Amino acid sequence: MRTPRGAKASNDSGLAMAKPDIHDYLEYRSFLKDAFQLEKDAGRITGQRDIAMFLGLKSSGHVSWILQGKRDLMPRLVPRMARLLKLSATESEYLALLVEHNDTDNPDERRRAMAAITRCQAARKQRIPPGKVSYLSSWRNAAIRELVAMGDFRREDAAKLGSTLEPPATAQEVTESLTLLEDLELVRRDAEGFYRRSDSIVAAGVDSSPEAVRSFQDSILELSRRALREIPRDEREISTITFSASPERFQKIRTRLKEMRQEILTLIRTDPCPTTVYQLSIQAFPASSPVGCEK
Repeated sequence: MRTPRGAKASNDSGLAMAKPDIHDYLEYRSFLKDAFQLEKDAGRITGQRDIAMFLGLKSSGHVSWILQGKRDLMPRLVPRMARLLKLSATESEYLALLVEHNDTDNPDERRRAMAAITRCQAARKQRIPPGKVSYLSSWRNAAIRELVAMGDFRREDAAKLGSTLEPPATAQEVTESLTLLEDLELVRRDAEGFYRRSDSIVAAGVDSSPEAVRSFQDSILELSRRALREIPRDEREISTITFSASPERFQKIRTRLKEMRQEILTLIRTDPCPTTVYQLSIQAFPASSPVGCEK
């Protein structure tokens, strides 16, 4: 099962098990496998026969076929599945969206479902309060926060964490970032001293300091210039387009870029096994004053 983020349950041996957060998934079958395992470990079900009986299916083999992708989970069974797994109304709606997105053969329906999934994910982003804009003081704060989410790191691992960054950071710089992140409650330490990320996506709120946001974005642009020079082409994606457009068409382009960004964030949040920290920056700005085509 995935890195714990949800509620806890215990089995007979007393071991803590994490309730899988359905919003961490983009494939409903992966969620069902993890959720069924939790129910089985907790002793609430004994196997797929119990699941089939609860759903009103004639054979436990049908459950196996669903999990293997040989059969789809029929939409009419989604409410029963939600009751079996004790999902909230919001979680049940998200499960229905996953089923639609994963199983439909219609490209338009898949896009609509993905758009709805993206809206659900966007509503779960953690905003940076105005009093915590110090998070934006260095690109390393965000990168280190991502790193600690991918492994077991303690404070004494600062040098190791710093060596994985591009460009590398000193142990002191990493320690300062970890202290700041902990003070801002963007990471926490568990009972064994390992750092854990508080949530997967952090975004600057509308009340964040414009100066702090611009400074942070400028540091990311500097990283982009370094990547262009030093990171091999097969490990990065950098492209540019120079184009002309009307103000109306440019606004449509901005809207599409925002939609694409939200879809990318959904892919990021539902990645089951991230291994590398990446920087993604999107720029679109005028390179001339308006001329011609006045109506």
